[in-house]
Amino acid sequence: MKKLVAATALLAALAGAGTADAALVINQIYGGGGATLAAPLYSNDWVQLYNSGTTAINLSGYSLQYAAATNLTTFGLSHALTGTIAANSYFLVQESRGTGLNGTTADPIYDQIGGTLALSATAGKIALFSVTTTGASTVASSVNLVDLVGFGTTANFSLYPTMTANTSTTTSALRTTDALGAVSFVAGTPVLPATPTPIPAAAWLLGSGLLGLAGFRKRNA
Repeated sequence: MKKLVAATALLAALAGAGTADAALVINQIYGGGGATLAAPLYSNDWVQLYNSGTTAINLSGYSLQYAAATNLTTFGLSHALTGTIAANSYFLVQESRGTGLNGTTADPIYDQIGGTLALSATAGKIALFSVTTTGASTVASSVNLVDLVGFGTTANFSLYPTMTANTSTTTSALRTTDALGAVSFVAGTPVLPATPTPIPAAAWLLGSGLLGLAGFRKRNA
């Protein structure tokens, strides 16, 4: 019964999500850093943000928060963000690394380092909040939710359709769109510009198949 109440409350809160900052979205997630099995592509986990707006956004006061794929109540791990994400640009946040193997590819240039979120390589939930305290990210305070991606097949909450495949030590969850502009996430080879690339150059370089990586306004599920 408690699980049902928690799930209902979070779904109700998510129905009004997306009003805090429609231009700022989670764009890509990699959770296989430093894995103990199956040689990871990178040594660290990371999360890539995108600002689809026309003005820069100061990330002070925002946080990335993580929960297990089937967690029903709260995002228990928080990482306060710093720095500024330019208009029409990406922002790459370094997170934790496992105790296992080094990445087979050199880690990219991070815009913010020192994150401690230990992401699952296969499935989980990443939320972007307009507050930095973990306690404020519970179901009851989801008014502070900016974006939420449930990646992998077992993730129970997301602002987007459920993924049809888990990620791995060599794949990430990538934002994409269909012909009608609906946003979803798919498992695929990570796409990381070394430096922020303005639109339309990003769309031209990445090709129409991954046009969604340019970042589109999120929609409520």
